[in-house]
Amino acid sequence: MIDEVLSSETHWWFFFAGTIAFFWLMVEGGYWVGRWRREHVDPEQRAQTGTILAALLALLGFLLAISFGIAADRFGQRKALVLQEANDIGTTFLRTDFLPEAPRDASKKLLSEYVDTRLRPLEMGDLDDAIRNSTRIQNALWEQADIAAAARPRSVPVGLYIDALNDVIDRHEERVTVSLHYRIPPSLIWTLYLVALLSMVVMGLNFGLAGTRNLLASLALVLAFAAVLLLIVDLDQVHQHLFTVDQSPLADTQASIRESMRGSSAIGGGPETPDAPAAPTR
Repeated sequence: MIDEVLSSETHWWFFFAGTIAFFWLMVEGGYWVGRWRREHVDPEQRAQTGTILAALLALLGFLLAISFGIAADRFGQRKALVLQEANDIGTTFLRTDFLPEAPRDASKKLLSEYVDTRLRPLEMGDLDDAIRNSTRIQNALWEQADIAAAARPRSVPVGLYIDALNDVIDRHEERVTVSLHYRIPPSLIWTLYLVALLSMVVMGLNFGLAGTRNLLASLALVLAFAAVLLLIVDLDQVHQHLFTVDQSPLADTQASIRESMRGSSAIGGGPETPDAPAAPTR
C-alpha cells in the first residue's frame, strides 16, 4: 500500500506533509482533551500521564532504531550487490574470448544488451519489464554457452566462462530478492506509526493537563519524528527518492563493454582462442 502511495514525487511530498499534519492534529486533539479534563484530574494522575508519555517515547525510539537499522542494512546490501554484479558482468564479458567465434560474438552482444537492461530502470522506472528482459537475455546467454560446451566439451576455458555466467545469473536473483523481498515487515511499519500516533496524543494530553505548552517545541518534535519516519520508509522503498543506490559501477562496465566492442569492430575481430587452460582469467 505504501509503495503505491509513494509512486510519484507528488504523492511522496503529499505523504510527508500528511504525516506532519496528522501528527499535529493528534497533539492538538490530546491537548484539548487534557484541557477539558484538567479540573477533574488530581496531580498524581497528571504525573502518571508524564510517566506514560516517557515510556511511549522510549518505545518509539526503540522501534525507530530497529526499523532504521533494517532499512540501512538492506540499503548497504543493495549497493554492494551493484558492485558485485558489475564485476561479474565484466568478468563474463572478458571470458567470452574463450568461446568459439559464433557463440562468442552472440554472447558479447547479449552481454552488452544485458548491462543496458540492468541500467534502464533508472530511466524508465519499469522494474517488472527490466526483470523480464534480464531473464530473457540470461536464457539466451545460457543457450550460447550450451552451444560452446557442445563444440568444446573438454575445454577448461569454456568451463570458466560458464562459471562466470552462472555468477551473473545468481547475482541477478540476489538483487531481485534483496530489493523486493528483504524489506521491513509491514507489521513493523504499521506498529511504528501506531506508537507514533499514540505518543503524539499522550504528549498533547500531557500538555493539556499541565495547562501550558510550547508550540515551537511541539512542532519541532512532530517534524523530527515525521522526518525520521520519512527516511525509514524511503530507505525501504524499491524506487527511492531521498536515497539512491549508486549505479556507477554498472555504468563503468557498460562503457568498458562498448569500448571493447568498438575496438573489436575496428580490427574485424581477433583470432579464435585455442582450448588451452593457460589462457588469462579474471
